[in-house]
Amino acid sequence: MSTMEKTYSDPSTLIGKRIPKMDAPEKAGGRTRYIHDINLPGQLYGKILRSTQVHARILSIDTSAAKALPGVHAVITAADVPWQRPIGVAKDHLPLKTDRVRSPRDEIAAVAADSPEIAEAALKLIRVDYEPLPALIDPVEALKPGAPLIHPEPHGSDGAPALKPGAPIAFAGKPDNVAMTFEYAQGDVVQGEASSDVVIEDVFHLHYVTHCCMGVSGVIAEFDATGNLLLYSNTQVPFLHKREFAELLNIDPGRIRIIQPPIGGGFGSKLDIYPFEPIAIFLAKATRRPVKLVFTREEEFAASPTRQPVLLKLRSGCTKDGTLTFRAVETLHDNGAYTSWGATTPFVMMQTISSLYRVPHCKYRTRAVYTNNPYAGSFRGYGNLQATFAVEAHMDKLAEAIGMDPLDFRLRNAQDPGEVTPQGMNFKSCGFKECLSSAAARSDYQKKHRAYAARQ
Repeated sequence: MSTMEKTYSDPSTLIGKRIPKMDAPEKAGGRTRYIHDINLPGQLYGKILRSTQVHARILSIDTSAAKALPGVHAVITAADVPWQRPIGVAKDHLPLKTDRVRSPRDEIAAVAADSPEIAEAALKLIRVDYEPLPALIDPVEALKPGAPLIHPEPHGSDGAPALKPGAPIAFAGKPDNVAMTFEYAQGDVVQGEASSDVVIEDVFHLHYVTHCCMGVSGVIAEFDATGNLLLYSNTQVPFLHKREFAELLNIDPGRIRIIQPPIGGGFGSKLDIYPFEPIAIFLAKATRRPVKLVFTREEEFAASPTRQPVLLKLRSGCTKDGTLTFRAVETLHDNGAYTSWGATTPFVMMQTISSLYRVPHCKYRTRAVYTNNPYAGSFRGYGNLQATFAVEAHMDKLAEAIGMDPLDFRLRNAQDPGEVTPQGMNFKSCGFKECLSSAAARSDYQKKHRAYAARQ
């Protein structure tokens, strides 16, 4: 057994050690092959035309000039793929949009050409006529009566549910803009507030953040002579892709091979099925050639998911001796035009809000609403950051209100190993108190805190 193998077999030896990075020699030597470095024989290059409107009906699309450009092998719209299916967590997102665009990033047409430059030139020749619709930007406005509806009618490749395997599937549409609701309660918040000596209430606005991975999103799609699909994708979820694309093409998953090159950073941004991947497949199917579709940095900013913006209302209380009594939370999430993994962050936020600190009475209510904004996906931290930011701000305010040191206030309410939260989470191990104490000691917290307080 090598030294490295011995190290990994005994986790206790990892503490304080420099662990060799498995892929470091290849990266340092420039031998790692990312999606940009991979090219297949006969490969074409794909580009996507996106909406110039925030919210609009598509009246017509004229691709004739683009198709006539030398070096162009295919120009496709939704009309060319009547068998396409909605994708995403809620299956509310067609890869190529049919009669309506709901966001400036929406995909309307795509081109496969001999070079990226020719494909880009072809996009500029496509003419799209729109009928503008009222835009919905504010998630608060999305809940009001009379607000523009983002998904008012069914939409799919034929506007009808699937009747048999392989038939087009449609999103049913919604009579309002609410994408998801969730409520959770433990104890009695009214009773908890009544027993409080101090109650603090605040509203927190948490905004968009982009992942900005060094490696942008990319895919290469190729069909062989028997219709088997080979896909090079820097996705974080190759097996999810295999299942989803099998459904999309109505073929056995065994006929799909996905090769995952080093992804160049993901942080959640490559954790779902996004339109550019099915579109590359559509182009490969149309041309019978491999098609490579890799985002530019500008496209990565425009078309990748973001961290989900949240409007968070937090009300919490404690007694004079520093015991937390209750916490009431209401959140409103900007889902964007479609649903990706961002819509599941409220479940993680719920756990963060009612654990680590001992809160006997807790109430949590959340709604995610459709808007014409960019849709949100998973992002490192995945709900913890939004909740922790608000909770920790309140811990400071509550401690100040009762004249207690913020560290002592946290230590008093921190959960211990062996405790079970009202949600049933069993803290078999929990080094929260040790972490707080160690950080305070090593940062000389007490001295700095006294100096800061003296300046107030």
